Amino acid sequence: RLDFFLASTLFLGSCLAMSPSPELSGNNCRASASAAPAKKRTYDAVNSKTGQVELLPINGSSKRVFDVVSSDEGKVELLPVDGPSSARLPVDKLPDDAVVTIRVFRFLEDDCDAEEDWEKELKNVNTGSLLWLAVHMLPKMHSVRGAKYGEWFTIHHIRVYAKHFKSGYHMCNGGCSLPAKTFGATSAVKSLVTGRKLQQGYFWFVSPCEQHSKASLANNGWEHISVEGPFDGRNLVEECDRESCSVEAKDLQEVVRNISVCM
Repeated sequence: RLDFFLASTLFLGSCLAMSPSPELSGNNCRASASAAPAKKRTYDAVNSKTGQVELLPINGSSKRVFDVVSSDEGKVELLPVDGPSSARLPVDKLPDDAVVTIRVFRFLEDDCDAEEDWEKELKNVNTGSLLWLAVHMLPKMHSVRGAKYGEWFTIHHIRVYAKHFKSGYHMCNGGCSLPAKTFGATSAVKSLVTGRKLQQGYFWFVSPCEQHSKASLANNGWEHISVEGPFDGRNLVEECDRESCSVEAKDLQEVVRNISVCM
């Protein structure tokens, strides 16, 4: 059984490597191997020993959580929350129907807001990527004083289809996300209020959902997994000052780790 599992895994990996486009990889493998009917595919992406990025299809849900980051060219990449900084997976290397678990950040004006149903499950709201956390909180980046949308934040884990990183972003107002129908994202945002530009950008996301129901992959292209917080964003600013941290992704991941452990 082990030999069969290893052989099957290597075969699927070779199909992904040879496919001219992400959309073809899964279909070619299923047709060639005459496998069982297709199941929802979830992807892990890092060899923990070598730190190299690999496409590793797995059964069931991946325990690995990714931060959404940008390359210098503005392409969407996935960085493991618990992996080496070199282990970045370009989203365009994944099939459209691949499901990945990502971490997103939501700002609140009052910590009590975290108890609202829509905040607990991100229904019809906007969130941001890891770098957005620092850009929003620190002065002279998104706004002159910083923390324009509040000093409290929550951390959410959600599952999304890879294809929806290319779906359009829409601003939510009053808990309404029309005309968004599925999870969507902006292109990489690099501009700051001072006129300077970041080397690598951040992303905003939209998470639409029908009222009185839960978001689902089938209907909305995303689903909510868990939430942590609220956390006081002023601690993030203090941590950045104390550690003289940059806005590099791995530095920010360490800052978030320190804040969440202390709460």
